[in-house]
Amino acid sequence: MTVGKELAVSRICLVIAALLAVQAQAQSVGAQAASPVAGDDGIALSDDGRSRLHLGVTAGAGFDTNPYTTPQDLNQFTGDVVVRVRPYLDVSVPGSNLAFSGKAQLDYGFLPGVVNPETQSFLLYQTLLGADLELNRGGAFSFAVGDSVSWNTDPGVTVIGSLLSRVRNRMQAGAGYRPGNGILNTRLQYTFDFTKFVDVQGNGGLVSDGVLDTMTHSLRLRGDYRFLPKTGVFATLVGGWQSYPFSSNQPSAFPVGINVGLQGNILPKLAFLLSAGYSNPLVFDGSGLVTGNIVGAVGQAEIQWALSPVTRLSGGFRRTFDPIALYQFVGNNRAYGRFSQTLGQLEFNLNAGYSALEFGAEQFGPAPLTNRPTGRFDHALDGVICVDFYVLRWLSFGVRNSIDWRITNARIATSLLALDYVRNETLLVASARY
Repeated sequence: MTVGKELAVSRICLVIAALLAVQAQAQSVGAQAASPVAGDDGIALSDDGRSRLHLGVTAGAGFDTNPYTTPQDLNQFTGDVVVRVRPYLDVSVPGSNLAFSGKAQLDYGFLPGVVNPETQSFLLYQTLLGADLELNRGGAFSFAVGDSVSWNTDPGVTVIGSLLSRVRNRMQAGAGYRPGNGILNTRLQYTFDFTKFVDVQGNGGLVSDGVLDTMTHSLRLRGDYRFLPKTGVFATLVGGWQSYPFSSNQPSAFPVGINVGLQGNILPKLAFLLSAGYSNPLVFDGSGLVTGNIVGAVGQAEIQWALSPVTRLSGGFRRTFDPIALYQFVGNNRAYGRFSQTLGQLEFNLNAGYSALEFGAEQFGPAPLTNRPTGRFDHALDGVICVDFYVLRWLSFGVRNSIDWRITNARIATSLLALDYVRNETLLVASARY
């Protein structure tokens, strides 16, 4: 499958925004509870059994209606059978003086070309290797350092009809201060994030020119004050520098933000988070600051309700602003919800979200990439439904369905080809974890 470079360029703009939409789901009131059905045995690494190594593998086969997220305007059906295998391991060594956690996983998939031989491809969906170390966790002063490296080649970030690979390294280091009984807790964290796109198929253009490669330094200071056993207030101050080290066409950004909020428990089974603040990517091009008039009001509201030990419901709204390649910034207004239910050995999970993405002006070269060099707006709907039956504590079989639906007012500048697409993937899966 091949298409013109103009379509490839516009596709890259589209999928980077999709990545930010996914990232917006990361922050919530707290981690979702572990499955009440699945076992968590693992291999003991210490005499007390607290330090453990877990091994697992998930395999699935099914059908993907649009593996390359091909725009609907092309009127090309690229759906085909997809097979995926994901082995992984993670290790946890908790402790008040020294705590360590590590993880490694390989999510490998391929399209055998059963329906259409032109879709046949071997895809390395995700490789991840990471480790975190914390010193003196139980003391007044604590120190932490961590690093993760990932390599991705997948349809979610691809030029149409070919694969786009990226290597990302994220390093974090920080210190915390928690005097007395922990009512007050402050943390300072530095993050270095570098992403390099690799032109594995010789497509040239934005990838080989390094236009999408980014380097980000950020500093984050957060303070929490707990005035009730499970409820407290917090404040966060963030500053950073994002640059494109291999391209002179992209402007530097110095994102800043401040956020204050309240989180905790209203009732024993009802938790909440409320926050509000201001954020600005502070993008500077040859003419100076170009995001001075941005309405950078940001915030989040979320509620989690544990109706029972086997029924959980949560939902919320979050608004963010971030610098992005090829545009001044992207603002994400996202509503999301989660539901989980367990009935004996059967477990049901539903995650869904809607994002309204507003883009700043295009920031690449003299010619526009799309017919919307300013005023681009996207609607993104995503959802995942999982049903799993646990034959044993460590073995389950199930079905998973995910949908990704994008509507945008942006079209390719020269051909006016619309970039809307719909993608649905259904997999029958088997999972084992020890």
